Amino acid sequence: MDIKILKNASELDGSIFGGQILQHTESPSEYEGISRIQYYIYHSEDGTSEEILPNVEKYNIGTIINCSKGRKYLYFASLFFNADGNKIISLIRYNVETKSTENVYSFEDDFMQYPSKKRLRMFVIEDLYIFLQKEFLTSNEKQTYAGFFKYELQFLNLKDNKSYSITDTSLVKHGISHLIQVSDNQCAIKTGFSMLEDNRYNELEEDEASLETVSLVNIGQMISDLIISQERIVHTTLDQAYYKTTIPYLKKIGNYLVYTCVDNEHKQEEIKFYNLTTGETKSCIHQDVIRNTDLAKSYVINGEPYICITKENQISFLNVSTGKIDVVYEIENSSRTLKLERILKDALIFSGVTKKTLLKKSRPFIDIYSFPENEVLLHENSEVARIITNHDDTVFIIEK
Repeated sequence: MDIKILKNASELDGSIFGGQILQHTESPSEYEGISRIQYYIYHSEDGTSEEILPNVEKYNIGTIINCSKGRKYLYFASLFFNADGNKIISLIRYNVETKSTENVYSFEDDFMQYPSKKRLRMFVIEDLYIFLQKEFLTSNEKQTYAGFFKYELQFLNLKDNKSYSITDTSLVKHGISHLIQVSDNQCAIKTGFSMLEDNRYNELEEDEASLETVSLVNIGQMISDLIISQERIVHTTLDQAYYKTTIPYLKKIGNYLVYTCVDNEHKQEEIKFYNLTTGETKSCIHQDVIRNTDLAKSYVINGEPYICITKENQISFLNVSTGKIDVVYEIENSSRTLKLERILKDALIFSGVTKKTLLKKSRPFIDIYSFPENEVLLHENSEVARIITNHDDTVFIIEK
């Protein structure tokens, strides 16, 4: 694990890209409701920031999710009017290693409708293929709630510079909410929108809900199906939910696909850990789930599925495989207070403050413990501003 502690950079924030910190800022643009974005690479070696393509205008008109393993491209959108006065959206990518740029796809669209009536969601696979999903604002039957519940999808093949309209009925009707590349030849897809968000279970009628499905798809087979316009992409269904039950998230941690099924009537969830190697699913139940913030905190640490539980004066870790508590940390004792800052793949990062005594002043500290051995990997007498990590091997701890 590469742990870097950065001093004199308390305002620094962002994400890890290419081993460095990627920052971005947003400001109003000439188009109402659309922000202009500026990207910077922060060089931790000398504390300087370098703007990426300062002469190219970048705009926030949706979400671009690069699912590729070993990402080396940064994707963004640019807007302009062509010679005929038509509105054009261009998808551009920037190679962090070579600093080269290419326009990968352009299309005509009325971007003045973004983001109030329309939005984009794009999923990049292997830096070769893109799902481009247009989402349209739709009101419920009672006209009391509106969400982006209608979809148009295209599949972009960057190798052949071709685009294909998607006809798979499940994708077109329910839309893609999550797409994760889990191996070189397989991805996980969740279709359908969550009923937990915005209290949709009480806002929408049953026939207005979408069928939520978690599936595994062979990437090669999927591409073949999309190119020949199959009405149904071949996939393996892992789970489904509809109206009274919902699946709020899907994520990959270690060798597990992690998601939860919430029962909207009984206000409980079943957290599921699907082992991508063995096909075995481990699960546990959590009660009193009304909104997203009530969901259990699920992790995979050192290859084992855990639920992190904060209760009274303790932080404990429930091992889902054994059903037992493996490790317990006191939040406060006679000498210090602790705060769990981040959970990594095999370690925990805490911040804390020692208590003042007659002979010693109170002082902040940072501790990193191995898990579950609970050995101190790092102790630093400083205060945490924030932590930036890619959850794998790189951790930046920003000091105040």
